[in-house]
Amino acid sequence: MTEGNSKLVVTHIVSGDLWAGAEVQVYNLCRALKASDQITPTAVVFNDGILHDKLKELGMPVSLADESKLGPWAIARSISAHCKEQESEIVHTHGPKENVLGILGKELARAPRSIRTVHGNPETRLSLKRPHKWFANQLDIVLGKLRQQAVVAVSTQLEKKLELLFPGKVHKIFNFIDVDDIRRQWAGKRNLSYENPKIGIIGRLVPVKRVDLFIQTIALLNQNGLECTGVIIGDGPLQQLLTNYAKTLGVTDRIKFMGFMNPSMEALSELDLLLMTSDHEGLPMTLLEALALEIPVVAHNTGGIPEVLDNGHCGWLVDRHEAEGYADIILEILTPSLQNRSEKAEAGLNHLLQVFELEKNICKYIALYQQ
Repeated sequence: MTEGNSKLVVTHIVSGDLWAGAEVQVYNLCRALKASDQITPTAVVFNDGILHDKLKELGMPVSLADESKLGPWAIARSISAHCKEQESEIVHTHGPKENVLGILGKELARAPRSIRTVHGNPETRLSLKRPHKWFANQLDIVLGKLRQQAVVAVSTQLEKKLELLFPGKVHKIFNFIDVDDIRRQWAGKRNLSYENPKIGIIGRLVPVKRVDLFIQTIALLNQNGLECTGVIIGDGPLQQLLTNYAKTLGVTDRIKFMGFMNPSMEALSELDLLLMTSDHEGLPMTLLEALALEIPVVAHNTGGIPEVLDNGHCGWLVDRHEAEGYADIILEILTPSLQNRSEKAEAGLNHLLQVFELEKNICKYIALYQQ
C-alpha cells in the first residue's frame, strides 16, 4: 500500500501493442477499479500506444517498459522497480509474455501475490517444430502453477480448459462493458436496412479472424441477389492480401476497408448486422457492444461466443463454418417478414445486463483481490 493509501495496490502488466479486445478489457477493468475507490490500480505497459495513453488519462500510475528498446531482463527489472515504488501487493498479468516477465518482476520486487487473466485461446498451434514458442508456453504454465495464486477465465469454455492446467486456481469472471454509457452515446443511431444493408466485421486482420471467409460470404450474398456492403473495421498484416482477395472475387466495390478506428463504436452503430467468422474466440468485446446496441449478430459457434449469445437465444450461431453457412442465415435474417429479429435483440440486451454488466463483474474482481 502506498504512503497515505489504505487501499490494496494492484499492478497490471500488459503489452499494449494493440488496441484490441484484451486491451479494451484491461482499460475497462482499471477504470472501474479506480472508480470503485476500493482498489488502487497501477500498470506497466510494454508499448507506447493507445492503452498506455488511456490509462494515463485515468490518473493512475503507469510505467512504460518499452519492449522496442529493452530486453526481457530489463523489462522485468522495470516491473520490479514499479512494484517497489508503488508498494504493489498483487501483480495482475494479461498474456503469456506478460505472465513470464510479470512473475519475474514480482519475484524481484518481492510482491506478495500474483494472478493472471486469460483473455482467449492461443492463436497458433504449438509444436516442437517451433521449439522456442513451445518452451515459452511451457515456462508460462509452470510459472503459473508455482508462482501465481489465481487464474481468471473470461468464459466457461476457457474455465473448463484452464482447470485442467491450474486445478483449484481458476475463477470465472466475464468480460464486461458499461452498457448504460454505450447506449447513452450510440444506441438508436440506425434502423435496420433491407436495401444494401451494411454487414460488418471488427477485428485485427490476422488469420484466426478469418476475414477471408467474411469476404467470401459478402460475395456469395451479392451473387444470390442480396445487394449488400461488407464493412471491415481493423487493420493488420493481412491487409494487402485481403484487398487482393476481394479483387479476385470481383467484390472490390462491395467491400469497404475502414482501417483501424478508435473508437470503433460509431462504425459499429451504423451496421445492420455484425458477422463474426473467427476460427475461435475467447469472449469478444465487440460482441458485447453489439448486443448493447441491439444489432443482429451472426457468429461462429465457438469459444465464448455461444455463452454471450445465450446459445442462440440472443443471436444466430453458425456451425457450418464456411461462406454458404453464414450466407444462408444472413439471407433469412434480412427477410422483412422475419418475426423473431427484434425479440432476439431485446433478449440480447437483457442477457447482457444480467451477465456481462460492469458492476457485477467488477465486484468479483475486487472480491478476488481481497480474498
